[in-house]
Amino acid sequence: FNSMNYVYEVYKERSFSKAAANLYISQPSLSARQEGGRAHSAPIFDRSVSPIQLTECGRHYIKAVEEIMDTQSRFENYLNDLNELKTG
Repeated sequence: FNSMNYVYEVYKERSFSKAAANLYISQPSLSARQEGGRAHSAPIFDRSVSPIQLTECGRHYIKAVEEIMDTQSRFENYLNDLNELKTG
């Protein structure tokens, strides 16, 4: 999930350097960790423009990431509700 979170942070910030600062890692490290913004050998970001933009593949990838994050959040809410039933 870390790679997914790294890519998502770059997407939100539209900048590798800003995303790296938010993640408390160096920009070269961020680029290396997420393989330069590629998903299964397809580029996620178009770096030829500033600020960077998503490619078509990138739009699909971010949509999938948001669905995963939403599912994770709903499950965490379920667990919190379950724990409150046990303690409340």
